[in-house]
Amino acid sequence: MTLTAAELFAGVGGFRLGLEGRPGSRKKGPFRVIWANQWEPSSNRQHAAEIYANRWNLEEELQDSRVFSNGSNEVLTNINIEEVSSSQIPAHDLLCGGFPCQDYSVARTRSGEMGIKGEKGKLWTSIRRIIDEAEPKPRIVLLENVPRLLNSPAAHRGLNFTVILNDLLDLGYDVEWRVINAADYGFPQKRKRVFIIAYLRGLVPTPVTPGEIKQWLGSDGPFAESFPITGKSPREKIKIILEPNPRNKSPYKNTGYAWVDEGNNHYMLTAKTKADYAGKNQKLGDVVETLHNPDYEVVDKEKLRKYRYIKGEQKEWRIRKADMDIALAIDAGNGMNLWEYYQVLTKEYDSNSWTRSRNSSGYKLGVESGIIYNYTAGKMAFPDSLSNPSRTVVTAEIGKSVSRMRHVIEYEPGKYRRLMPVELERLNGFPPDWTKLEGTSDSRRGFLMGNALVVGIIQRLAPYIATLLHNGVDT
Repeated sequence: MTLTAAELFAGVGGFRLGLEGRPGSRKKGPFRVIWANQWEPSSNRQHAAEIYANRWNLEEELQDSRVFSNGSNEVLTNINIEEVSSSQIPAHDLLCGGFPCQDYSVARTRSGEMGIKGEKGKLWTSIRRIIDEAEPKPRIVLLENVPRLLNSPAAHRGLNFTVILNDLLDLGYDVEWRVINAADYGFPQKRKRVFIIAYLRGLVPTPVTPGEIKQWLGSDGPFAESFPITGKSPREKIKIILEPNPRNKSPYKNTGYAWVDEGNNHYMLTAKTKADYAGKNQKLGDVVETLHNPDYEVVDKEKLRKYRYIKGEQKEWRIRKADMDIALAIDAGNGMNLWEYYQVLTKEYDSNSWTRSRNSSGYKLGVESGIIYNYTAGKMAFPDSLSNPSRTVVTAEIGKSVSRMRHVIEYEPGKYRRLMPVELERLNGFPPDWTKLEGTSDSRRGFLMGNALVVGIIQRLAPYIATLLHNGVDT
């Protein structure tokens, strides 16, 4: 029996590729995605939704241009998730998605209890609502986020994840999480993400006692089966509470499991673990094209000099835009005000200029006024090594201006170029030219890959999750 899935924050379909395989491929995954939602709030044109619809042959519906389908079996909605009604989503076994991390804040009531402040507009709130209203509830929920989720926000470490755990536990799920760096398991990119699997209590065969949970984390669960680990076993169970830690330290390690006991208390076991992988390792050189677009070559000597500088060790200083007016009123002593001088320095890409600037009267006045702060950056490899996994692909990966985070490779001795969109797709495990669509620029394709996940992570998890569902109780 083919299992069904619904996909939130679908992007260009990374989860779907991992769950069911490439469109038209004979090799099928254990799931079929029957409904998806994708909406980009910062873009007038919905590139990701267009690409998703195109790749799975979904046509725009006449009665609603925000809905794409191939009839009634597969649907993509291009609607703000806050406007999505749970009644629109057909029953499914698995709910999945990679949602952006947004910080919550806390406020203490008059009675002294801690509470969440400012929940309106939070993306997690919409996910929680959809799960809560679903009838029946999905038996498993699979989510992906940045590792910062475990220890944010800065003023209350771990609060974001506590909110999510408490919500899922209250909705009837046990929750497992794992931080996975794709490169630790043979993939060609160092991409670290936290994955969360929530199991609907009583309908999915999961561990019950702390001893069983420890074994689940180490060998029996979907994460342990597909991504083996080594490290110390979690010690004592920890009660999950909203109260702030006096040291402002998150209680969440990179591996963990949360559950509800008979007294309705929320508990977890968590530990720091390491990857235990002995398979084949891919590297950046494995995804690089032999032939390339000449537009991606970096031939200008001045631009190469700037790249070498910005990828090297930097000791600079900064002024926030909020303090610009103060800087404009400070004479830098060289025919410029401090803000103008600062702008000149940022464009010179020169260590000696930054060193000399600290002797200027304008810099000293800026320090005295409290508007200047130090900025340092460690040295990065230049060019990027083809013999190792790549650094994390970022949303600003493609562009002609000099950027510290953009990859630059030496494709021939003494010749350099940036990575092309097809190479970014391969680093994430997408089929070549997956995001190539008329009207989609290379920079937008890079943006989409910066937001995507490594397809192979989902592909490895899918059969183990499917086994749990097949062994569970049907709703």
